[in-house]
Amino acid sequence: MKSTRPSMLILCPLLLLVAACGDGRVEVPGAGGEGSVGGDCRDGADNDEDGLFDCDDDGCGASPDCEGSDENAAPSGAAIAIEPATPGDDDDLVCTIVTEATDPNGDPVSYTFAWARTGADAGVSGATVGAALTTGGDTWTCTVTPNDGALDGAPASASVIIVQGNEAPSAPGVSISPAAPTDDDVLTCVIDTESVDPDGDAVTYAYAWSVDGADAGVSSATVNAALTEAGQTWTCGVTASDGELESGAGTAGVDISVPGCGQNAIRDLAASLGGTGFWSMDESGGLFADGIGEADAALSGTAVRGVAGLVGDGLAAEFPGGGERGDAEADGYAVADVDPSVASGTRTFVVWARPSRIPSIGGAAPLSIRTAAPSIFSGFTFYAMDTGAWEAWWTADGAHTIASGGSAVVGATAFLASTYSGGTARLYVDGAEVDSASGTYNSPEFASLVIGAGRNPPTQMYGFSGTIDAVATFPTALTSAQVLALHEAGCGR
Repeated sequence: MKSTRPSMLILCPLLLLVAACGDGRVEVPGAGGEGSVGGDCRDGADNDEDGLFDCDDDGCGASPDCEGSDENAAPSGAAIAIEPATPGDDDDLVCTIVTEATDPNGDPVSYTFAWARTGADAGVSGATVGAALTTGGDTWTCTVTPNDGALDGAPASASVIIVQGNEAPSAPGVSISPAAPTDDDVLTCVIDTESVDPDGDAVTYAYAWSVDGADAGVSSATVNAALTEAGQTWTCGVTASDGELESGAGTAGVDISVPGCGQNAIRDLAASLGGTGFWSMDESGGLFADGIGEADAALSGTAVRGVAGLVGDGLAAEFPGGGERGDAEADGYAVADVDPSVASGTRTFVVWARPSRIPSIGGAAPLSIRTAAPSIFSGFTFYAMDTGAWEAWWTADGAHTIASGGSAVVGATAFLASTYSGGTARLYVDGAEVDSASGTYNSPEFASLVIGAGRNPPTQMYGFSGTIDAVATFPTALTSAQVLALHEAGCGR
């Protein structure tokens, strides 16, 4: 009998190999596709040799090892801070990412910024807020939101409170004593209104004096009389400091009186030059005429007398303006009936005036003498114009000859004189001729001199707002030297 034992020896190893699964199934890795054998969706091998590994192979789609692998997850974990941590109102705010957000899928992460100011959207979408937008006491909050291109992650926020920075003290209110000094007086800069520091800091004061607009080299509260001269203008400036910041300067100025000048000097000189009238403006019973031919001028409306004079001594009158556009009665003025010779064809008119307001449209008249015959205007008027210039209008039957120049400035005293002779009108401001013009001038049929408003018969309009002092009239055209002498008689003001 032929033996079969060698054949059995060959078959047994094959059976043992095929039965390795132990459950009766014959399994060959990769034979049924990726995922057909337990564990091959996480073994990092291309078991079915189709170029796809583990969960990337469709065969692993149902494997527990690949659950959720196709779902995007939002980034998280960002942490931020605002720098500086204790900002002042002069610091820029910078929102800084301290810890980057992480994305579960490994996607790149970007960030959006949003700022709130004391709880309200500040309209800032960058990482930086400029100092110009911040104010002491504000709370600024930065919110940063991470995003992976599809999903926003949880936002991160940080807040800071702006520390109020130091603020400068206010300018003090000052004056100079005495108010009308001579060159024998010591000048003292007096603080009338103390400076106030918003932070409650103590303040110190610094003094600086100027004379005629130039630095006087004096830094104390007083100026020795030996340093002053008649005719000079001295100005004191005082600044307050809290040790870090300075205020603006509080200022005051005075003129050093010239001996032999003032209202009496003007009146005497006007009389010697043939003047027909002088009004010193300081008498309590009415605007005073000096006795060289003119009557007192009575105040009307809300004009008041008794304010500080403009010519070195005495008092003056204050006028309220009104009707500057020529559409209403002035709020206050004075009217004096004068000798008809005042209105003759050759004339000079003089006035010291200091505006407290310049009209925005048209002009305001400190002095006027004009009439209508009927509706045809003739006469003379000074104006402070909306252009900032002084003007002298000489009128003939409604036609105006206008000389214009100088500066009409609120708070600045101006000496005005205008002459007419031989068809030429001239305007002088502060003793100097500033313009001339050629034209005709008709004298009014009757003469009423209006102080503080424009004569617009039968109404006084174009009211002047400010102080008026020392009005004078002459029946001749004064020379430039005579005009200058009158200016000097008014203490050079």
